[in-house]
Order: sequence, then structure tokens, then C-alpha cells
Amino acid sequence: MRSFKLIFIFCSCFITAHSFAQTISSPQAIEDDLLRIFKRVNYYGTHKKEFKAIDSLKKMNSIFAFKLKYYTSKYPFTISQKFTSLVKERMVVATSADGMFRTYSWDTRLGNGGYDFDNILQYKVGAQTQSLLKMDPPGKEAYWFPKIYTFTANNKTMYLAVYNSVMSATKAGQGIRAYAIEKGVLNGRVPMVKTPTAVLSRLYYEYDLNSVADWDIFPTITVDVKNQTILTPLVDYKGKMTRKFITYKFTGRFFEKVKS
Repeated sequence: MRSFKLIFIFCSCFITAHSFAQTISSPQAIEDDLLRIFKRVNYYGTHKKEFKAIDSLKKMNSIFAFKLKYYTSKYPFTISQKFTSLVKERMVVATSADGMFRTYSWDTRLGNGGYDFDNILQYKVGAQTQSLLKMDPPGKEAYWFPKIYTFTANNKTMYLAVYNSVMSATKAGQGIRAYAIEKGVLNGRVPMVKTPTAVLSRLYYEYDLNSVADWDIFPTITVDVKNQTILTPLVDYKGKMTRKFITYKFTGRFFEKVKS
């Protein structure tokens, strides 16, 4: 796995990055430091076919992931920081309505044919924040989070995070996963949807990108918090996207499919 291959790089940059990070504490200084590294990720990603650029790309990704995890764990104010300059460089940031849960996603530029994303999941525990680094091997399901819905029922808050993936020029996917902060720990396997045969913590579908090539706007997963429903696009048996939706209604404990 790529995470194991990068252990040496993480360790080699740990002392330098940690020492430097200790001197930075203001929001602007943190953003400037991250931006400096992230621009190098994008630069080497553009030139990765050149001699040794792939090694530099891997190293910059490792440093960026380490620093982002460090800052978002150490400084609680980062969970509400806009990170405007990083967003302009194509990092994707999604935040829950209550400000308790946030995701940071970026394209590592290491993918072949599709995208390869890493993610930091940040959440609040009391006055502090915790962060988790999510890395997947190139070629596996790699995704980014564009939207988080905050859903509260029975005195429990679930964070319904929509995620996207692009596996190739013709194949993409989208899903939604339920998270919850329980006893100071982020749980990413919260029971969310009940089917006739199982209880699931996520919904996911794949579709042919060619089927939406000429669409100005194509359907996406949405959550109507007020009406307590999840709408997912219907994909036909050939993998083609349709303009129809499947509706899941919250029934008191789980979301269940509404019969058409």
C-alpha cells in the first residue's frame, strides 16, 4: 500500500516539519505554509512525466498531508478557517452546518487515467480538534467530499457526507456515508439506510460518464434535511445515468426506500 511506502518519507521530514511547524501559530502563517507546499504538489503533478518528478511529487504530497494533519489537529480554529488560497489551488473543503466536522480533499496527481485523492477528516471534541488522514493506493476507489449534510434525530447528530470518484475517462461514482462523533471518536460506519436484507452505513452507485456528456446539469445525491429524505439518482442496468431519483425517507431510526 502507498501509505506504507511513504513511511520513510514521513519519518525523514518529521523532525524538520515538526520544528518548523512549532514556530507557526497564526491562521495566515499556517495557510501560507500549506500553500507553499501545495503549489509544489500541483507543479510536480503537472511535470510528473519528467525525470525524477514523480519522486518529488510523492515527497511533496507526504509533506503536505503531514502538515495539514498536524495543523488541523493542533489548532482548533482551523476547522472554521476558509483556506481561500488553497481552495483556489483546487483543494476541496466541506464543513458541517454545526462546524463540528470538516473534510479536506486534494488530488495527489498520482493517478493514472483517473483521479487519486487523499483526505483529512477533522472533527471537534470539546474545545479541541482531531484529524485523521485517509490515503488509498492509486488505482483503488479514491474520492473527494464536496458536501456534508448535518442531520439530527433522536438527540443524535449524523454527518451525511457526499463523496465523488472518477476512475477513468468513462467511469465515475458517487456515494453518501454517515459519520458521527461518539465518545470523542469519529465513527465512519454509522447505520444509515435499512434495506430488506441489510443495514448500511453508505449508499453508492457508479455510472458511465458518456451518459451525461451532453448534459448541462446532471443529477447528484442530495439530502432534504427538513423533509428527512435522501435522493439518489437512478442509474439503469447498463450504467447510464437517468433523470429519475430514488427516495429514502427517515422512519425514526433509519432511512428506508420509498416505494414508487
